[in-house]
Amino acid sequence: MNVVFALGNEINRNDDSVVLSTVNEVQIEFLAQTNTPFSCPSKPVEPVLNSEPTANYQYELSLVAGVYKIYWNYTDTDVLIELHCKTNGWVGFGFSPNGGMDGSDVAIGWISNGQVNFTDRHIVGRQVLIDKNQDWKLLYFSESNGINVFKFTRKIKLCDSDDLTIEQGSPYIIFAYGDQDPSFGADISYHGMNRGGKVVSFISSPPVKDTFVPDDLEILDATISHVILPKLDTFYYCKGFEVPKEFSQKRHIYKWELILPKMNVERMHHTLIYECKRDFNISKGFQPGYCYKDENKMQNCQSIAFAWAYGGNNIDIYPRDMGYPIGGDTDYLYYIFEIHYDNPQMTLAYIESITWRYYMTRNLRPKELGIFTLGTDSSAYSIAIPPGVDHFPIKTYCFNECIKDLNEENITIVSAIPHTHLVGIEVWTKIIRKGNDIGYLFYNRNYDFNYQTSYTLNPYVNITAHDELITQCVYKTTSRDQFVFGGESTRDEMCFHFLTYYPRKPNFKVCGNVPFVEDYAALLIKLNQSGNAQVPNLGNSMETLNSAVEQTFQTIQINDFVRKTFKEFYNMTRMTGFCGEKLTGPKNQTKARNTYIEPDLCAVSNDNQNGIFQFVNMIFNWILASIAEWIKSIFY
Repeated sequence: MNVVFALGNEINRNDDSVVLSTVNEVQIEFLAQTNTPFSCPSKPVEPVLNSEPTANYQYELSLVAGVYKIYWNYTDTDVLIELHCKTNGWVGFGFSPNGGMDGSDVAIGWISNGQVNFTDRHIVGRQVLIDKNQDWKLLYFSESNGINVFKFTRKIKLCDSDDLTIEQGSPYIIFAYGDQDPSFGADISYHGMNRGGKVVSFISSPPVKDTFVPDDLEILDATISHVILPKLDTFYYCKGFEVPKEFSQKRHIYKWELILPKMNVERMHHTLIYECKRDFNISKGFQPGYCYKDENKMQNCQSIAFAWAYGGNNIDIYPRDMGYPIGGDTDYLYYIFEIHYDNPQMTLAYIESITWRYYMTRNLRPKELGIFTLGTDSSAYSIAIPPGVDHFPIKTYCFNECIKDLNEENITIVSAIPHTHLVGIEVWTKIIRKGNDIGYLFYNRNYDFNYQTSYTLNPYVNITAHDELITQCVYKTTSRDQFVFGGESTRDEMCFHFLTYYPRKPNFKVCGNVPFVEDYAALLIKLNQSGNAQVPNLGNSMETLNSAVEQTFQTIQINDFVRKTFKEFYNMTRMTGFCGEKLTGPKNQTKARNTYIEPDLCAVSNDNQNGIFQFVNMIFNWILASIAEWIKSIFY
């Protein structure tokens, strides 16, 4: 059989068609002659875990398909976990500080002859040691048809050096299981390959299931399909959509689902939905194709409505009193569907079909949602990280000028999506209220590029007209030998924090800043004077400055002086702020009067315990003294 195929090396930016460089024909023998009838190979039988949870759980996760599954719920203080594992041996589950075994906090259980053995343990090196205090409390166990079920609870924060606090953000969970129960008097055997780890939003996950279906359910799909992209490292493809004209009455989106393609799904770095200004007609000013060739998209469609990134949940369900508006008098009539296609091997790129699906109701909910984007520009000005650095922080600010218009009407932050690329390791946003650091809005201490999801805040966080917000992204470049810059590619970097909030405000969409250009110029001059870079004349225009920046980084030296200089620059530079389309500054970076220190609940607990001990000791001494007085009265 002859097969014909073609490849394109570039894209025509005028009409976004692929320019074919080669057309090839090859003869392939698909079916060799045999003496037996042709038949398709049989599919391997997939394991099935035939068990049901003992209660209703908001969250569930399959760790090994058909073998190991967990269910859980959580409150402000506790988690309830139920695990199901198909094995004739022991089962282990726990939390790890870094994804490995050493330092982990785990529970180990097995059922033998109807008797259960369940212990709270910690791991030192490879030793799985039993804790002095048993803080994981077993509530239920069963063994049936080769499936072990353990249901247990523990505190989110435990005042025990053998246990870990379950962090908001993306903590590591680890699991393992053995093929047989330990013999009498012995401990667990080596798990072999029956183990794994995963980054999971354990106590800030959005619900993954909700049985609610409104009587007036409507579904709206936005689909991109059958698109061939050029052979480029990174490509941003955009397509515009109009809110249906029949949506004269406002709807609330109560759930969205991203239906990912079956082919090349690993190339989907992220997808975004941008709202366009209400007075912008997309049908007259935007064509599908490369996102950033058209200034219309840049100028008129930059308000993010929905976001998904690699590793995140592709379904989001809002709480039942909240909804995202569409139609009616909502402040957008058109929206852009953006796909970031990551293609480091630069092979032929193809999008089979990807759909953003909205589930809607006309019964409007009391709390209308919006998205507030914090962060900085993705450029070499805003992000330039030297190689060989273990911890490199870059802060961005949302100054009070962008928030003070709230007046007395606070907004409430419901969830957060932090976003950096490959060398990002940590993201947080702090609240500065009237000059005082009052703590973190959200802190992901364990940021993982491969697990980017929406984190439900627990509890929700209020922002007032007296606040400023500081967002910090931390990067680790010990694996790089060249500078990492802000940019569009996955190999470049970004720093964003997407916040879902209510009540929705039309002008409350984006807030951030970039380093003041004069301070950046001073940085280049310092590098030139120290002999660490060759910097040409900076000129008096952005065009000449951009050229100077490019030449600087072509000649820059990599050493500790340069690393220190860039770290000091990002810590001290003045900032030019942007609040929507309004520019502010330059302003000095916000310095709080204090540094917020999280309350040490364990210290409070210990103080209470000490107080109780002192009280009991006082009563005991009083009783002894009374007995002594009574004895005196008898014998003397």
